[in-house]
Amino acid sequence: MAKSQFWIAGILFAVTALAAVQTTTATKPADAAFTVTGKLATGVMAIGAETTGITITSAANATYELDIKDAALKKKAEGLNGTDVTVTGTLTIKAGVEVAQRKIITVTALEPAKPAATATATAPK
Repeated sequence: MAKSQFWIAGILFAVTALAAVQTTTATKPADAAFTVTGKLATGVMAIGAETTGITITSAANATYELDIKDAALKKKAEGLNGTDVTVTGTLTIKAGVEVAQRKIITVTALEPAKPAATATATAPK
């Protein structure tokens, strides 16, 4: 019996260690400011609550979650729901459960898109 308990304990340790390694390498922040223009959606829900609740989708159909920490900026986003906006912030790639790779922009600026703006995502050089 003691030998089987030893093996079970070893397997549990290995699984726990592997999970810890995956958790610590799951987030990759970008080095520079990131800007994207597209359609803003607030009140977004996802399975397992795996969302920030606010997204922007570019014309190229790339969707980014928006993490808006400032209350006034969040209220502004709610007022612009369903419209084209331009957001600037820091892009972070985070591993998810339902979505393999979550692209999250920590927003520092949010403005209505200029009429001539096309929905694009750019990172400054």
